[in-house]
Amino acid sequence: MSDPGARPSRAERSDEVQKRWRTQGIVIGVVVVAILLAILVARSGDDGVDASPAPSASSSATVAAGPAQLLALSVTGAPNALLATVGSGGGRPTAAVVLPPDLTLVMPGAGEVTTEQLQELPGPSMRVGVSNADGAWNGHYAVMDLDRFGAVIDRLGGLSVDLQDIYSVGATVLGPGQTQLSGQQTVALLQENADDTGARWTSVLTSFLAAQPALSPTDLAETDDAQAAGDILGSGPARVDIAPTQVVGGSVLIAAQPSFDDLMAEVFGTPAPTRAEVLNGNGEPGVGEAVGAQLIPAGFRVVLSENADTFDHQITDIVAAGPENESAAQEARKALGIGKVIVSEIASGLADVTVTVGKDYRP
Repeated sequence: MSDPGARPSRAERSDEVQKRWRTQGIVIGVVVVAILLAILVARSGDDGVDASPAPSASSSATVAAGPAQLLALSVTGAPNALLATVGSGGGRPTAAVVLPPDLTLVMPGAGEVTTEQLQELPGPSMRVGVSNADGAWNGHYAVMDLDRFGAVIDRLGGLSVDLQDIYSVGATVLGPGQTQLSGQQTVALLQENADDTGARWTSVLTSFLAAQPALSPTDLAETDDAQAAGDILGSGPARVDIAPTQVVGGSVLIAAQPSFDDLMAEVFGTPAPTRAEVLNGNGEPGVGEAVGAQLIPAGFRVVLSENADTFDHQITDIVAAGPENESAAQEARKALGIGKVIVSEIASGLADVTVTVGKDYRP
């Protein structure tokens, strides 16, 4: 027997501690269960209706469509311009916007030109001009001549085109309404020097994109990426719009704003651009186009492109028209990689940012 007055042994003390821990654990477990039950009852509400589970992120979140990938398309060989921007991707349906014939626009480095003059430029320059008109950078470009275009249509077995009027092609009368056209008939329709070339081109382009043509590199006279151009042009049926226009000075056709920018935002998801004026202050040829090719992808549209008063500017000045445009001027400096930002207290009605290119600029 153990002595009643003796201290418990280490083993006995250890057993006693473990018994207390077990007892405390049971009590804590009961308390936790009670708290959880109370929370569940409170969430269910007094009406006895069970609380609905929180919706998952996948069921409640809506993914907004982003900007489409844009392609500047030029079909050459007609007396009137056949230009368009085609866009696909970004979670948006394929769409196209036609730049109508005889439209006057600003070509960075060349000033005001018509769409016919723009179409005569090499593919990379054509892309800069189309992008500037759009106020959004066309990531790719493709140039086809009418002969190649007609050959692709014949390979498709012809096009069913919704003609808006009656047209005579040789001894054949075409339209109105859905009309099956061969490649040769399509070429003849577009080659005519007509007042409604923009409508003809829109109808043909709508049917061409709906046919989802499979293009090969030999179908294109110029492109930066044949695979990308083929993917965009073959991406499926498209909504095709003509850019909204207005006549100024009694005879000059220009894009109607803000209607044009609103259309670009609607069909391609592109934001409205910031207006920029670009002045060549170093006298180097090609400066305006090179600067435009850097500013347009950064969210700018060149609204005026001309020479500065002198060609002795050493440093590129980027002037913000008022403090409210300082952040835009900083974005322009970031896009160019050079320049000194100056904030003018006088707002300009023409441009938000003016870039005078100095001798520090290297394309």
